[in-house]
Amino acid sequence: MSKFVYSKINFFSNHLFFLLGLFIPISVAITNIIIGLISFFWLIEGNFKLKYDTIKASKWMLSLFLLIGIYILGNLWGTNHVHSAWQFQRLLLLLFFPILLTFKIDQKAIKNGLIAFLISTFISACLAILINCNVIYPLSEYLFFLSENHTISAFLKYNYHNLLLTFSCLICIYLVVEKKTKNKKTLLFFISIYILSIFTESGRAGQLLFNFLSISYIFYYAKKHSYKWYLLLFILVIFQVGIYKTTTVFKNRFDTVLSVVTNKGLHLKQNKKDVRYIFFNETLKKIHQNPVLGYGSGSFGTIFKNEVKAGYDFSLHKTPHNQYLYVWFEIGITGLFLLLMMFFFQIKEMYNKKDGFHRSLLPISFMLLMLIDSYLFIFTIMIGYIFLYKIFCYQESE
Repeated sequence: MSKFVYSKINFFSNHLFFLLGLFIPISVAITNIIIGLISFFWLIEGNFKLKYDTIKASKWMLSLFLLIGIYILGNLWGTNHVHSAWQFQRLLLLLFFPILLTFKIDQKAIKNGLIAFLISTFISACLAILINCNVIYPLSEYLFFLSENHTISAFLKYNYHNLLLTFSCLICIYLVVEKKTKNKKTLLFFISIYILSIFTESGRAGQLLFNFLSISYIFYYAKKHSYKWYLLLFILVIFQVGIYKTTTVFKNRFDTVLSVVTNKGLHLKQNKKDVRYIFFNETLKKIHQNPVLGYGSGSFGTIFKNEVKAGYDFSLHKTPHNQYLYVWFEIGITGLFLLLMMFFFQIKEMYNKKDGFHRSLLPISFMLLMLIDSYLFIFTIMIGYIFLYKIFCYQESE
């Protein structure tokens, strides 16, 4: 390949990475197009021997490919594979992980992509706050191509929106506390807007993740620097109480969860078992009956619809809202082991880098989220994670 062609590929690659960071929090359709273009340039870039060697040397990438392989083989056992096509689409997205990680992106483009992502999530947070406060109408009133779904915060569904904001908080806190930026005041302002949006809107996953990250940082810095950091733990508790007292959405969400937990899964408002409680218990029962092989790829939705009678219509559910149980249910203990190994090696890879504690919080956070939903197969969150993993792998010395 001539230097001219290679330079053009590199030019487009860097700009596509910037656009990826910009549009992940805004548009699924445009993000899909960008992913396709990056994959195309990855192919024509060549260097397949180097890419193959990089993948072969990465234990987590090998675990990922083996997991995908088990899912494909999972179509050979069991009798229910209705959702295997839906699942196959998600498996194809996972292939973008090694593509982006072995794709050459310049250091400047990495930084610009991160800046684009932070600005994009900041704008999304500002718009969501204005919509939530009835200052402006939902964006679908102004832009015809946006969904009118009531769960849309700004551009995305609230539960995806607030997770991207939480990941942005993680990045900004790291940059500010570790003095990696000259724009400290700007990032502190970004953090305040992120937090305001996270805790004044629906979406417990983002709130839970934010609390987990905050407590992790407090204990880390209290042990490493000063026990005065424990004062922040007190401030965090006061903040949560204040939000609970002044915010209807947060209060209702908290009260609902507390009621379900204290009443052994009973949802008092609906006068029946909470759907997540049912998913957890019934999935474990099914796993206990067939723990080794599972029931086959794409089987969960059909089996729950036909065999679980609990007053809910399970025809719209393809997963049990828990990635670990979902994988175990469909492809058995081997699939669960490969999933855990994939993230174990990612954590190890991140932890062995400079500022390893901060970097390792990214895969640890994603593992926590997989207890709440099947985020490995949710497009926006998974592509956001892949994008951020590429950034977190970056080191100044590289």
